[in-house]
Amino acid sequence: MKSRGLQARPRADHQHAADQARQMPGQWVLAGTYGSRASAVSAALQVRTGDRAPAYRPAGAYEARTELTQDGADLWVRYVDPDACKAPDFRDSIDSGLTEDLDAFSRRLDAARTNTTRRP
Repeated sequence: MKSRGLQARPRADHQHAADQARQMPGQWVLAGTYGSRASAVSAALQVRTGDRAPAYRPAGAYEARTELTQDGADLWVRYVDPDACKAPDFRDSIDSGLTEDLDAFSRRLDAARTNTTRRP
């Protein structure tokens, strides 16, 4: 039986995304790409509440949004610094180049998987 060409999607790296967002308050960071909009929306809710997503605690410290793409649904997160001035618009954040694109994100995850599965 032939494969239908389904490609494995990179897993979301929530700890890395939360850490990166906290280092750049107000900037949107790609947390991962989900296979469906529903999965991404569910993850976005967990980001906002910190429920089952300890990297994003305390509740309300992060915002989340989803963007539909050809590859699925991207989940973007940003840390909300209560001491910071108005956060930049989503498009401004992406256009600034401070976040990585899906290809760079996938390469980083592949490298992390390779580094953690190697035996000395």
